[in-house]
Amino acid sequence: MKSKEKTQLTLINNKIPIYKECMRKLTVDEELSNKEKTYVLSIAILLIKSFEADKRHNSYLEFAYYIILKYATIYKDYRPLYDFSINFGFYPIAKDIQKKSLIPNVKLKDDLASLQLDEFKHENYTETLEQKKMRINFLEQNLNNVSYVAPTSYGKSSLIIEHIINHMTLNKKIGIIVPTKSLLVQTYKEVRKSNIKRRIITHDEMYQNEDKFIGVLTQERALRLLEKNQMSFDILYIDEAHNLFEKDNRSILLSRLIRYNGKKNKDQKVIYLSPLINNSENLKLDIQEEIIQQKIEFNMKEPEIFEYRINNEILLYNRFTNEFYPIKKMNETVDEEGYLRYIKEKKGEKNFIYHKSPRKIEQFSRELFNCLPLIEMNPTLINLLKELEEIVHKDFYIIELLKKGIIYLHGRMPEIIKEYLEYQFKNNKDLKFVIANKVILEGINLPIDTLFIMHSNGLKEKEATNLIGRVNRLNEIFGNDNKNQLAKLLPSIHFLNSTYNKKGIKMENLIRKLRSNIFKDEIRNPILVKYDMTKLDDNVEIKKIEKIREYENLILADTADDLEILKKVFIKSGLEHMFSLKDNYLKEIKRRIKRDKDTNDWKRMDIVDKIYYFYIYNIDRSIIIDYEIYRLKFEKARNFYRRHLFAKQTKTLKENIIETFQYFKRRIKEGNADLYIGASFGEKALSTSNYQDSRFEVFVDLKTKSNSELINLAIIKLKLEDDFISYKLNRLIVVLFELELLTDDEYNNIIYGTSNKKKIDLIKTGLSFSLISKLQLDNQIHNIDLDENNNIVVNVNFIEYKKNLNGLYRFELDKFI
Repeated sequence: MKSKEKTQLTLINNKIPIYKECMRKLTVDEELSNKEKTYVLSIAILLIKSFEADKRHNSYLEFAYYIILKYATIYKDYRPLYDFSINFGFYPIAKDIQKKSLIPNVKLKDDLASLQLDEFKHENYTETLEQKKMRINFLEQNLNNVSYVAPTSYGKSSLIIEHIINHMTLNKKIGIIVPTKSLLVQTYKEVRKSNIKRRIITHDEMYQNEDKFIGVLTQERALRLLEKNQMSFDILYIDEAHNLFEKDNRSILLSRLIRYNGKKNKDQKVIYLSPLINNSENLKLDIQEEIIQQKIEFNMKEPEIFEYRINNEILLYNRFTNEFYPIKKMNETVDEEGYLRYIKEKKGEKNFIYHKSPRKIEQFSRELFNCLPLIEMNPTLINLLKELEEIVHKDFYIIELLKKGIIYLHGRMPEIIKEYLEYQFKNNKDLKFVIANKVILEGINLPIDTLFIMHSNGLKEKEATNLIGRVNRLNEIFGNDNKNQLAKLLPSIHFLNSTYNKKGIKMENLIRKLRSNIFKDEIRNPILVKYDMTKLDDNVEIKKIEKIREYENLILADTADDLEILKKVFIKSGLEHMFSLKDNYLKEIKRRIKRDKDTNDWKRMDIVDKIYYFYIYNIDRSIIIDYEIYRLKFEKARNFYRRHLFAKQTKTLKENIIETFQYFKRRIKEGNADLYIGASFGEKALSTSNYQDSRFEVFVDLKTKSNSELINLAIIKLKLEDDFISYKLNRLIVVLFELELLTDDEYNNIIYGTSNKKKIDLIKTGLSFSLISKLQLDNQIHNIDLDENNNIVVNVNFIEYKKNLNGLYRFELDKFI
């Protein structure tokens, strides 16, 4: 909504009493008289005429749509909504009204319109006029740089597949770049299901010099693929492309991927897809680059935004009038917090409760559990409880929560358990509440009909809009052939003020920022052309930005200088975030390469000692800028990772949890109960001999915890250590391998836990250590193979075996087979 339109709509609301009162009544579902009904529909007609006179006034049409949609859903009079939908191309709504016979006295023109609507059927759904035009235009074009911007749930994933099929002769090496492993699996399944006869790889080490393939990859894996091979992508599809605007390491890597591929392939094509880009020119990484934007302007969903305030008042916000309308005030009670009673009263069939941090998520989930009744569990849920007891531990918090239909998700959970719980929430009607943070933002499709936002501090308008877009996806609204679900086009969004929000922060402030639905692109990535250095006034920050740009330019530069080549190796593996890459350090590393190569002393060392003696031993503390890497200076930490690396590859999750629990108990007994756990779950600040920054709460006191709490801390600790190994230790190992300081067998045994080629190939496809161990135990490895495109195939014996599997193992196999 443009500034002029905002002003105009606010002015009308303030100047005309009958208008003001009718808008209030319509917003809060208060009964309108016949005269008032006619009045509000007349306003909608005037708004439509204003839009038709000047098509730039999009918000006038949005407001008219909101009035008509509210009127239709309140009074079950769908004729105005049907006529609007036919005239403005909202054909999924018109088709739904027709299919469910929501209009009495069907006219000849309605029958003729029905024939027209059939032209907009695509695959198994009906498109809007704007959607069809954009799709056809997008598919027909063969431009080098295109952005496709559409609201969440407008079928961007299926559009990627259709575009691949249409342009396969032009694009042999295809990269679909996704931000998370969960989205990677989801996208892989969609590509595989489309039956494209092309090799699909999900890991850089799956590449075998194929001339044609589709890579469904994170930016890290795609970059490693480019760096290790004489190849380049013909086309890159960048999913959730708005991430390019951020300044974090992964956004820098994403911009590096596009630039590096562009250097290797001057004719590269890049397709940017996102629901949250305002101006695609802001994505430019080169001043000469031209990005053609295709944008779907109109959204069929118009959220109803409620606010619960600490004084127990409930209000409903109308973004067109910019007013908060009081609905009622909840009765106070000493037994229960008002926001909990509010959630119980407003809950839907599937509810998403947004919290910012993993610790708050777990804390709130137990608080919600205490105020809900036990549910009558179906057999599937009972089996899930038993399975989690066997796989994880009987004291895993989730197990108790499931008894009241609650799960939580955050990044400190074992990845496969998190994915399995997402799957269970999607498919089990007894699971009513998912409590999560931004893990749910990145494209994961869960059935959600009600959203509760418990935190607004740190939540930007775009992120809030992305969250809201996850509610009532269009395929859920129009996918039911019998039930009228048009009211879901007005999804229920609830902002809850509470003690969980930072003191002094009001939800109202964020809600008002959502008024326009048009958000300025906040360009924080210094590699983008439109990044503005002149806004910086902090010398430390300026130096950081200059360093990022220096390193990114070095990556793309051709150089014969030995020290610069070594620096590039370190930067490509992300080691610049662990060590200060000063010349004296790099010279020492060069000396160590020469010292260690092919010596017997080096060969006798295990991998932890190799990392220590190569990168850390006798190196000044100021060089080692990552505290977690610095810990390896201490023998106790090295011994811990020796055990952990071995246990990760040989023991089950449950065995590792129990072992970590026993480790906690030993520390308590030894009087060493302060455990570094990081910011996500830290409860106290502490200065120690190796962690001297006492500003941050990154420690937890183990002796204050019950056995059940220690078990759940063990689960978190294991995930933290797995992440440390995956994102830090493994990077150090990869560089050792690249510098030829590790043999192939040594590298494979460390990274994959085996030197068996078939097992390694299966792990690279995404199958976990534990699943492969299960298949080996059940004598099934010989029933799995790779087809001519190197995709997993199985024989009839395996299909029969799989039929008899249930639970987590079946779920994991279904992801890939």
